[in-house]
Formats: sequence, structure tokens, C-alpha cells
Amino acid sequence: MVLPQQQAVAGQVLTVEVDESHILSLPSTPGAIIVGNPSIADVTVQGTKLILHGRGFGQTTLTILDLDGNQIGNFDVIGKHTQVSNVSVFRGTDRYSYSCAPLCESEIQVGDKSDHMLALIAQSSAKIELTTGNKTAEAAAPQAPQ
Repeated sequence: MVLPQQQAVAGQVLTVEVDESHILSLPSTPGAIIVGNPSIADVTVQGTKLILHGRGFGQTTLTILDLDGNQIGNFDVIGKHTQVSNVSVFRGTDRYSYSCAPLCESEIQVGDKSDHMLALIAQSSAKIELTTGNKTAEAAAPQAPQ
């Protein structure tokens, strides 16, 4: 889900839901983007637009430099999962995640029981391969603008 575009203001805290994205407008074309922990958040750049992707739970930093190497933005980024349809089921110390809207379906989340999560990943990969004709590990990402 891509949320409405907002103007990036240096020093602000950016909160992004896991598996969702925000579009930010930058004051100029970035020359470099540094994400402290890409397992929490990741970015895609389109000119002066930065798309922030929520990848996992936690907090990280996002630093943006202009084409001359000057800092034009520095943000704390919080990745969270607060949707009311998400449910965690614990069996002993093993956790299983579900999205229940309106039916409960298994969801892949870091921290779930390993064999359960690996089975879901295999099923998801097979579905993507079947529908796109590409193995996800072999799919090439588009070249980033230089």
C-alpha cells in the first residue's frame, strides 16, 4: 500500500508500517541515500521522490546526501506493525502470525517459528514463479537512476 505523498522535513521521525510504503518529496535530487538497517526500512528513488518501504520492526536511520555530498536530510525511521487485523498465536515459545480480515491467513513475519515461516516462503515463492514466470531470486531489480 502506498500512502499519500508528504514533504520530507529534516529531523522528523518517519513511521512506516511493515510491508507498506510512503512517498516523500525531497528538496533536490539525492546523490546518496544511507539506510542504517535495511531489514527495517529500504528506499527507492525516483528523481526528487523517495519511496520508503517498511521491511521489519524496529528503529533505524535514514540519511540523504545531495549530488555534492552535502546532507539534505537525516531521519529516524520506525518500522511497526499495528494493524488491528494482525494476530500472533503462541504455542509455547513458538509464534505464528496471521492476518485476519475477515478470514485468518498465515503471514510471514520475522520471529515466527522457523519451519512454519520457511514453508510459507516456499509457497509464496512458488506462487510468484507460477504467476510471473520468474524465480524471485533470479528476478532482476531495475537499475537505480544515476
